[in-house]
Amino acid sequence: MSQKNVYKWYKLFKEGRERVEDEERSGRPSTSTDEKHVTEIKDLVLQNRRLTSRDLADIVGISKGSVSTILKDHLGLRRVKSRLVPKPLNLFEKERRINVCK
Repeated sequence: MSQKNVYKWYKLFKEGRERVEDEERSGRPSTSTDEKHVTEIKDLVLQNRRLTSRDLADIVGISKGSVSTILKDHLGLRRVKSRLVPKPLNLFEKERRINVCK
């Protein structure tokens, strides 16, 4: 940590700050990782697991990084060879179990 930041934090704590977490900031919210895009990408992946991140980004109309975030963080998928497979088999197993129960 730089000396400048140490002085800044010292000043903030001296003025009464008690937490080290960042405070809420105003800013533009993420619009490409919303529920609409997550469900759209989930449906596309369930239809065809061999789609690339670039293909998904072109179809949905969002950036490749946002597609990767949705696949990894929201859907819990990772790429093995050329197929998207679930990490703990959550997305596809849930879908299969729902279909079996119906």
